[in-house]
Amino acid sequence: MNKGVKLAIVLLAVPALAVILLTSTAASPRAQGDDIAGVYKAKCAACHGAKAEKSFDATKADELLVDVVIKGVKPKMPSYDQKLTPEQAKALVSFMKSAGK
Repeated sequence: MNKGVKLAIVLLAVPALAVILLTSTAASPRAQGDDIAGVYKAKCAACHGAKAEKSFDATKADELLVDVVIKGVKPKMPSYDQKLTPEQAKALVSFMKSAGK
C-alpha cells in the first residue's frame, strides 16, 4: 500500500472511530437508567407515590433498602436485579429518601 492510501485510511478511520466512541459514551447513561428521576417515575411511583410517601421507610439503612430494590419483596414488589445495577439501586434509594423530605 502506498503512503497516500494509508494516509487516506487514517484520515477517514480516526474521525469515524471518534464519532462511534462519543456516541456510545453519550448514550450509555440513559440506556443504563442513570436518569434516576425517570427510573423512579417509570418503575416506582405507581406504588410508592410521587414523593416516595407510600410503603417506604426512609429510616431504614441504605444497604437494606438497596437489597430490597435488587431482590424485591414478595408478593407486591418485583425484583430489579436484572434491570438495575447496584449503583443505580443505591441512587434510587437516595432519590427516594430525598423526595420524601
